[in-house]
Amino acid sequence: MKKILWVFSIAFMTFSCTNDNGVDANIEVKEGEKRSKLSAGSQSAEELKKAAEERKKKQEEAEKERLANQTTMEITPNVYDFGAIPKETPVSTVFTVKNTGDKPLIINDAKASCGCTVPRKPEEPIMPGEEGELEVTFESNAAQAGKPMNKTVTVTANIPGSTKMVTIKGMVDN
Repeated sequence: MKKILWVFSIAFMTFSCTNDNGVDANIEVKEGEKRSKLSAGSQSAEELKKAAEERKKKQEEAEKERLANQTTMEITPNVYDFGAIPKETPVSTVFTVKNTGDKPLIINDAKASCGCTVPRKPEEPIMPGEEGELEVTFESNAAQAGKPMNKTVTVTANIPGSTKMVTIKGMVDN
């Protein structure tokens, strides 16, 4: 019986907060204002369609600009093998990044596949025909001792496909 009374009390409170139009009864309508069932953030179908078209147009313009500024690059070597790596000792290598296109190469990011690998990308644009360096440092932890290591670095730049990957590998000593 208490449960039924409780359910009816909740229902009564819920429906008593709105008037017969389904509008919150506690909101005053001031002179010159109109009451609407639309929330402040709602838009008409026409407004939504127009906003979607504008977004699409901006995306197309951004893509056109991105494609116009693309270049090409080569990273050598593609894979670097450290061979035997002393455990818990940092080892580094340098990859050569060459701009093989006709626009400045801008490397936006270089991300490693794990926290034990730290890439350092060129900060300045690489001009057409010129080269830059991508330094990659790996430091093993005790859990990696006696195991093979294979890590990747993903380079994001203004190139077709946006990314290229390089790999470092080796065997961590006991």
